[in-house]
Amino acid sequence: MLLSLEQRGFRNLKEFSLEFSGGITVISGANGQGKSNLLEAIHVICQGFSFRTRNLQEAIGWGTGSFVLRAKTSFLDGEKNEAAIQAESSGLRGKLNGKEFRVASALFGTAPLVFISPEDVLLAKGTPENRRSFIDELLCFCKKSNLDLLRRYRRVLQQRNRWLKDNINANAIGGEYLFEALTEQLATLAVSVWEERKWLCELLKPHINNFYQTLCAQTEEIEFSYTRAMGKEDFLKSLAEKANAERASGATLAGPHRDDIELLMQERPMRDFGSQGQCRSIALAMKFAAAEIIESHSGVKPILLLDDIFAELDHSRRGAVAKIVKQKEYQTFAATPSKEDLPFEGDFLLYLPL
Repeated sequence: MLLSLEQRGFRNLKEFSLEFSGGITVISGANGQGKSNLLEAIHVICQGFSFRTRNLQEAIGWGTGSFVLRAKTSFLDGEKNEAAIQAESSGLRGKLNGKEFRVASALFGTAPLVFISPEDVLLAKGTPENRRSFIDELLCFCKKSNLDLLRRYRRVLQQRNRWLKDNINANAIGGEYLFEALTEQLATLAVSVWEERKWLCELLKPHINNFYQTLCAQTEEIEFSYTRAMGKEDFLKSLAEKANAERASGATLAGPHRDDIELLMQERPMRDFGSQGQCRSIALAMKFAAAEIIESHSGVKPILLLDDIFAELDHSRRGAVAKIVKQKEYQTFAATPSKEDLPFEGDFLLYLPL
């Protein structure tokens, strides 16, 4: 549970110091007053990254030169965390329980949360990258070792791609020996990534179906699976078959970084055949399923951030979301232009500007 939040200089928000309790906090106010910015501030201090940008310096308010966020969180076992982060044009620094850090990712997982917004429809309708990012973030919640695994895979992938690009101009450092070593490393890491993704997709599938059927009051099954996984020898063979194309394009053309999650209904891809309502329901089901997985693996109920999601839902789906939120008893922050649009009563109200 988020107990308190202080901020100065974060986007267009006025400086404030707030205290919170459990239940549902409604964040209301006219458009442009900073409702989503407040949710973003919570996301950054709890997770160490933004749902809007990879560069936290972009969240520094106009003319302020820096932003500062401080928060206190607590858990059911009585454990408490105190976190602070400051971003300036020259870099980042912060503290977590008195220990200094220079990389915002040090905050990842300290206060798990799930962010839900209208843009989540891209989980069903968007590119494979949307679905890969969803799976990989959840993998890191489930097992902290996966954060290192994915970093190592991306680092080796970058090195291999750099070699391929340099090779086009005949100036690749290390020659074929280095390329073979990078290919071997990539294959070893790829197999581990595939195993973790496949495990998580199998774990998620029943939860996604349960939430989808609750949201739609239907019994149709969603096929959510990861089918691209292969063994190391097969992957090396696939890379060998693509060798000429890779050397011509200067890029690695196979691997976990190019995979997709299979999302089907009645054997049809949702991105091509799903209605807008179906795709929004699947996206919501995926996010609520993620919250359940986080809770089951960490023993902690994640914080729920809802960013104006109800305007895009019909009456029955609004009611279903409200029912899920109340039953799960997550500490929830719901941003909306008008509190009357919400299908539930909030326990607390914040009206922006504060």
